[in-house]
Amino acid sequence: MSETNLPPVELRRNVASCRGRTAAQSALQRALQKGASLIIVLIMLGVIALTSAATLRNASSNERVSNNFRMHALALQYAEAGLRYCETQMTLADASRINAFKESKLFVSSGSAMAAWRKRGTWSAGSSVARTTVPATFVVSSESAFKPGKLPDCVAEKQTLDNGAVYVITARGFSSDYTADARGFSVTGSVVWLQTLLSIQESLVADRTWRRILNPPIY
Repeated sequence: MSETNLPPVELRRNVASCRGRTAAQSALQRALQKGASLIIVLIMLGVIALTSAATLRNASSNERVSNNFRMHALALQYAEAGLRYCETQMTLADASRINAFKESKLFVSSGSAMAAWRKRGTWSAGSSVARTTVPATFVVSSESAFKPGKLPDCVAEKQTLDNGAVYVITARGFSSDYTADARGFSVTGSVVWLQTLLSIQESLVADRTWRRILNPPIY
């Protein structure tokens, strides 16, 4: 018997059954589509989260690098200030200098003898060599918010040569975030070492050689 010859009741049942199967298939298809959409959304959220984390990490790294450059530049400026202070003292008459820079207090080296600034003990508290801390008024400006974590210091010594003698001025400058351990080695922050060789005649600088110390006794 063909479907068209079915009794009305059977025909309605077949139609209802077909509609039920179609509705079930549609519901299943919609559920699958929703599941696929959820997976795509989760993947996109994961990509966005990873991209955001990488961006924040790069920004933080760039900020640290910028801060390190800024602190190093400050330490360099403080070391330069320390050099200027100590050089100014050496151009004064011996009676006008502070005690650490008087000729009788200077360490004198000659020939192959190790210079005082190369000795680690020179930069310790109990050193016999006169190490001078630069006064705060000489390096700290009221117009600047930055202050050194430690005031710059310097050592002056006299080095005899075949044709006379020169003064060797060694200075250290520290950044505002500088800290050190019990041995004097840097823990945080920056420290810059500078040095000048001065030839002084009649209270005037006849010759000046500037250099930066890249391998100091304490770093």
